[in-house]
Amino acid sequence: MSVWDGVYESRSTTAISKQIASGEVPHAWLLLGPSGSGKRMTAVAMAAALNCRNQPGVGCGECGICVRIGRHRHPDVHHIAPEGPIIPVDLIRESVIPEASRSPFEAERKVFIIEEAERMHPYAQNALLKTLEEPQDDTTLILISDREEELLDTIRSRCRVVRLDSVPENEIVNLLIKEGASDETAHLAARLSDGDVERARALALDEAAIARRWLFRGIPGRLRQVKDAFDAATEVIAEAKDAVKEREKSQKAEVADLAGALGEGRGTASARNALAKRHKRELRRLEDEVLGDALRSLASFYRDVLASRHGGAAAIANLDMSADIQAWAGGELTDASLVSAVERCVEARADLLKNANPQLAMEAAMVELVRLVPAPALEATW
Repeated sequence: MSVWDGVYESRSTTAISKQIASGEVPHAWLLLGPSGSGKRMTAVAMAAALNCRNQPGVGCGECGICVRIGRHRHPDVHHIAPEGPIIPVDLIRESVIPEASRSPFEAERKVFIIEEAERMHPYAQNALLKTLEEPQDDTTLILISDREEELLDTIRSRCRVVRLDSVPENEIVNLLIKEGASDETAHLAARLSDGDVERARALALDEAAIARRWLFRGIPGRLRQVKDAFDAATEVIAEAKDAVKEREKSQKAEVADLAGALGEGRGTASARNALAKRHKRELRRLEDEVLGDALRSLASFYRDVLASRHGGAAAIANLDMSADIQAWAGGELTDASLVSAVERCVEARADLLKNANPQLAMEAAMVELVRLVPAPALEATW
């Protein structure tokens, strides 16, 4: 077993793993590639390989360090992600710069994984420069981006740049089957994922994600009246809050793990404070992800109806809803209404990223969908 087992093997990832195994590791990396190219999974595998004590430079994937890093529960591996539409300068100044100057608590190296790095505010990028220019010997930064043109030249020039390609659908299917998914489930999850391996893995193997998808897939067929819109919005918001509550339980376990690893001695306050801040960001990001999944599911369904209507049945993502999709496609809804419905879902997602009130944003989107694409009177297959 290896930490690289769940990462799509390509020329780029092979080069990364070999360089880490050699011990000659750059202090900063920039992983570039389209959405779904496995950048985050690659970064996590890198963090584990850098810190594994059973197989240094390789990552056994089974020891406590590898497991905790894989679960995003290691105090020396920091995940930084956008808060709303940007990564603000304060987040870099508070959660990266001071932490990067401190020694690891228990790992060989501190690792900072900055997701969607292009969304760092220009001030945040400039603030990060000194850390990139004068890093600690035991610190590694891994920036992830799919829009390198929005990163400052000075940021790019200080990183080892690696480009990752999209993962082919058949390779995602193979990965999921290898991890225990059935053939049917693997094909469905791969199609729904839009090439995103992590999303595919959740849809195939994560019970909570699977249950959410079953909830969300039933929404289009229930949106007939305004009352239905408010009911659906309430269900989605409740699902997001439930997900947050479940994550809070695992966070308590992480706090206990940290206490066990560090004890109560002097010098542990900064680690506890950093963990508390990270937990708060994680909960906010999780709520956004669940709401985004609902809107993505809706947009995917309406897009499938359009594809089915115009001979694109082979491109349908919701393979297990083909009968309903075909029935909708043969109905009276106009193409323009279906396109507008997809666009409205995308707009609602953008509103949420701009810190719109989740309840109001979801209600407004659902009411608009009732107006644009009221559900026909069909016998639902779900």
